[in-house]
Amino acid sequence: MSADEVGFGKYVETIRLARRKSLRGTAHAIGVSPQYYSEVEKGRRCAFTADRLEALEKFLELTPEESVQMYNKAAESYSGKNVAVPQDFTKYIVERDYVMAALRTMKEMDADEKDWQQMVQDFIARKKGENA
Repeated sequence: MSADEVGFGKYVETIRLARRKSLRGTAHAIGVSPQYYSEVEKGRRCAFTADRLEALEKFLELTPEESVQMYNKAAESYSGKNVAVPQDFTKYIVERDYVMAALRTMKEMDADEKDWQQMVQDFIARKKGENA
């Protein structure tokens, strides 16, 4: 089973076990009870708060790729609960009005994947032109 096929809890459990970290030690490191941590790993609770995700990222010494996957899976665990943005993006988005405006505009235009790809390609081309 690939990392894409599992939920947040199973994903962090797999990494925790691979890193030979105990459930108790991991729970203590991020400031939750072992029982609560176990419930999250079993998929009975949503992912942790942003500060706890950051602590988990550090404690498990996640690679950049693992971190992205963890934050994305955390957002998926909240899907349908009005929190579907990876928590490592929240502060970035909220602190920049122009990011929120761009997201709202693309939403209002019902932008699809092709639209987003074109926007990113145009941005990259423009930036490269400025730096040439």
